[in-house]
Amino acid sequence: MGRSDKHSILLWRLADAQHTQEWAGLSQGVDERTMAPLLELGLAEEASLEDRAELSAKAGHPVRWAVRLTDNGWDALTYARVRAAPGTAATGPGLKTVLLRPSELEAVRRYLALNGRLRQGPVPGLEAAAEAARFDSAANRWILHVNEEQMQSMARAFFLERLGGSIAPANRFARTYGVAYPPRPLGFIPTALRGEADASWPRSSRAQGPGRA
Repeated sequence: MGRSDKHSILLWRLADAQHTQEWAGLSQGVDERTMAPLLELGLAEEASLEDRAELSAKAGHPVRWAVRLTDNGWDALTYARVRAAPGTAATGPGLKTVLLRPSELEAVRRYLALNGRLRQGPVPGLEAAAEAARFDSAANRWILHVNEEQMQSMARAFFLERLGGSIAPANRFARTYGVAYPPRPLGFIPTALRGEADASWPRSSRAQGPGRA
């Protein structure tokens, strides 16, 4: 994940933590170490002694640290929304929308970073799709638009991640989108299609039970 992506995630996180409040702090799940990149760039500011005294009086307990977005931070967040919004070329024939957790997109990007060193590297277009990914803060998901071949390549990235790291990305991708590496056996139905399949696919003789046609 690039520096700009990390900053965008932190901006979304702090904005969510603030909600309608002027300041956010440890009780909202943000701390000084995590927010350091935003503080260094002037995208966020720490509460002064006077601010903390006022916050402590309102809260009824000592507030030792608090942070909020600066005007530059809010403007950067607005700019990030516009920049990340999918354009007219984001969707098209043969493209599917895939939602990835932040850790899953990191696995895909590790795979992309190895392009040229792998005997079976990423397929064309996957890198561009990952670069164009849009972050949905409400769902905490990255939104990508990829074709079937690129989905298979992503599944291979999760396969390699499974061998050397976490099994969760491969399992969730196969369960949600029905794409796995190595390919699933015929007859596998992804979670998203099971309701439709139950209504339209013929049941096996085993599922119908003994004595039924």
